[in-house]
Amino acid sequence: MTVLIKNGRVIDPTNGLDEPKDLLIDKGKIKALESPGKINIDTGEKQSIIDAKDCVVCPGLIDMHVHFREPGFEYKETIESGCRSAAAGGFTSVAVMPNTNPVNDTRSVTEHLLSLAKTKGIINVYAIAAITRNLAGERLSEMADLKDAGAIAFSDDGRPVMNNELMRRAFEYSKMFKLPLIQHSEMLDLTEGGCMNEGIVSTELGLKGMPAEAEDIMVYRDIALLEKTGGRLHVAHISSK
Repeated sequence: MTVLIKNGRVIDPTNGLDEPKDLLIDKGKIKALESPGKINIDTGEKQSIIDAKDCVVCPGLIDMHVHFREPGFEYKETIESGCRSAAAGGFTSVAVMPNTNPVNDTRSVTEHLLSLAKTKGIINVYAIAAITRNLAGERLSEMADLKDAGAIAFSDDGRPVMNNELMRRAFEYSKMFKLPLIQHSEMLDLTEGGCMNEGIVSTELGLKGMPAEAEDIMVYRDIALLEKTGGRLHVAHISSK
């Protein structure tokens, strides 16, 4: 199959490219990249032309934090529907958070998820397993088993691991397995009951605010544990200026 993508804005960060180009794909591989109008093919049974005017043509995007709610919450999202939505937005690889039912904290759940992805997915799907069992923050999951089953990272998703010793041990395994921990940085005792950022507006509205320090303190703690253990950390969805 030969495909000519015309008039698109081609963005390729690796090669520092961001300009209008025509792209010729033959049998799944890029065969030519030229200025608009310089590539011509005849339309036929095995040829097609796509007019990408006002569109971006780029390598597949990667989303490392998605919520495909299968198993357990299929009424919200399935592997199949999530993959189709991602592909429609230009994403060819995604990493799935463990907030399913059952939680992805065992080998069997990880294997089941990846098996579903192979049969129902149309993009690359990677599994992020739970740091703690049932996302409860009390006992570490079987991280070695989860890695062997195919997990590429560990996270308790939107629940921070509050226990310092537990997080220290998780970082030690992170170093051992060369896989990152993805942490939701929030000191829950500072944000409990809060519904918005703490400041003048929250005071004027009479609403309990959540101080920015709730994030800062957790990030400081995790950096200190990283320096102690040599583990790996990704700080997820943190506020910034």
